Amino acid sequence: MTTHYFIALPIEADEFARIQREVLPYYSYRRVYRPDEFHLTLQFLGALDDDQVEAVREITKQVANETRPFTLTFEQIDFFGRPDRPRVLTIIPEASPALTAFVSTLRGRLHDEVPGLDRKTFVPHVTLAKKWDSGHVVPHMAPTFHVTETIDAAVLYRINPSHTPAYEAVDVFPLTRSEEDTWRSRLKFLT
Repeated sequence: MTTHYFIALPIEADEFARIQREVLPYYSYRRVYRPDEFHLTLQFLGALDDDQVEAVREITKQVANETRPFTLTFEQIDFFGRPDRPRVLTIIPEASPALTAFVSTLRGRLHDEVPGLDRKTFVPHVTLAKKWDSGHVVPHMAPTFHVTETIDAAVLYRINPSHTPAYEAVDVFPLTRSEEDTWRSRLKFLT
């Protein structure tokens, strides 16, 4: 079995788990994501050899070093597939110029360097559940929420389908902070 990889933004908001618990009774899925698996995929990489993994690491590190931390705001549940039996249940962020610029630069450089990468259009989302099981969606009112997530790193994940959790962080790429932000962060721990 070949090892597959992807680059993503880890999503750590406890609020996502609450939203997931609130909406899942109205749906029927075989695969429900655990809170420690929540992420926003930037680029699916598929199977890579060691040289390609190293190239991905270098490119991701460079782009992360050129990108300042930013925030994403989530207020909407969405899905992929049919409305009565959506194959993937998601939470989507509001439009973000910072996310768009980061992803555009990262994917552009990856596609130039690593041949054969998935070139599907980037659709930002955090998956809550996937693989529809049976029946139809039970009519319900979607919960209202407003979740702000600070994005300060990207992660290279390896997929281990037979493990729990299925996604293993291989490398973390902190986004560059300004000198002022770095000092502010340090002062927070010194005071």
